[in-house]
Order: sequence, then structure tokens, then C-alpha cells
Amino acid sequence: MSRGGGPGCRAVACGLLLTGAAHAQWSAQVGAASDYVYRGVSFNDSRPAIMAAVNYDGAAGWYLGGQIAQTRLFGERHAEPLWIVDAGYAHALTSRLSWEVGATYSIFTDFTFWNYAEMFVGVSAENWNLRLYHAPNYFGRDRRSTYVEFNSTHALDERWRVLAHVGAQQLEPARVGDRSHTLDASLGLGARFGRVDVQLLWVAVDRANYAYPSTSPEDRQRWVLSTAYAF
Repeated sequence: MSRGGGPGCRAVACGLLLTGAAHAQWSAQVGAASDYVYRGVSFNDSRPAIMAAVNYDGAAGWYLGGQIAQTRLFGERHAEPLWIVDAGYAHALTSRLSWEVGATYSIFTDFTFWNYAEMFVGVSAENWNLRLYHAPNYFGRDRRSTYVEFNSTHALDERWRVLAHVGAQQLEPARVGDRSHTLDASLGLGARFGRVDVQLLWVAVDRANYAYPSTSPEDRQRWVLSTAYAF
């Protein structure tokens, strides 16, 4: 999920969930997508998914958030919820640039051995953000993960905008026969209709990524259509 005013997304449907304001307030979103995609990999067996989020943004810069999303991962016989909690602090450097630091924790309800924490630092501007993540025990597999992402949005008019994302991941230690680095990217359009946000994105990853317990890690590209309603 995007925090600190940036256009990126923490756990995808690739930007499905809307960013909360920087003022002290509560906000919430509910939405659905044609797939739930995380760093280029489907977490819902290429099926439609529903999700929701609630956020609190404090006036002093601290923020808290929680998300729930529908997943269908390897070994699951039916859809299971993924819970994500995050907390952080954002501070303005200039009138147009800010930095942030924080952490997230992902909880898989029936597969708790996949649970993991991830820390991040980043910088954000009005229409882009850059984040660096580090997880010491990624998906509970005794592997360190470093992930960097750049997200950008370009307004075409008051309603339409272009959305772009590129990310790179490094996993250590490398497994035999398994490349330790992966690239992912997305490009598409977003539109706002009052409180409703609609996005259509083309999402791609450069190789089959077996770092995740996905049912379809070989799929390297897909279209994702999502919609969200902000309260």
C-alpha cells in the first residue's frame, strides 16, 4: 500500500488500494480485482480477489494501517485471507519531497510458517515514490530479501492518469539452480469517479519466480483490472 503520499502499492492488486491523506484522520477502502498480484506473481491462482484496508494517518507523521486480501496459494484447498499490518513515520524534507521509514508484517491465517516481517525506507514526491525493503526471513524460508521499487503516476486530466512501476528483488542465499534476482514491472491507466478508483494494468515479471508459494509461478505477464471505493 502506498504511504507518505507516494503512488506505489505495498501489497497489490497493483495499486488497487487508495492512499490516505497526510492529515490526522482515519480512512478505509474496499475493492476487488481480477487477480491479486504481488511483485509480479499471482497470489490468488489468477482468480478474482476481494480486499479491504483501514489506515490512520497522524498529524505528527506517524501512520498505522491494516489490510486483508483473498489469496489462494500452493497447498491451500480454498481461498484464505492474508492479513498485513504496517506502521511508519513520514517527514517532509521540502514542500514537494518527504522521506519515510517503517515496517510491515504479513500473516497467513492457516500457514503461519509463511509469516514474515519487512522493513522499509523511502522518499516520496507528488507523483512518484522510491522504496527500499528488507526482510531477514522472507516467507519464513530462512532467506534474506532486498526489494527496491519505483512508482510513478502522470495525470492526463482531472480524472485519468498513467501508472507505472518497476521493481527489483535480490534473495540470499541463492538456491541451487535458482536465480537470486528478479525484475517486475507494470504499466497502465487509472481513473477516478468520485470515491471510486478504477485501474487497468499490464503486469510482468522477467522469470518464473519460485520464491513465493504461488500456484502459478511460471506466469510471467497478465492484465489486472481493479476497482476500489474509498470511505
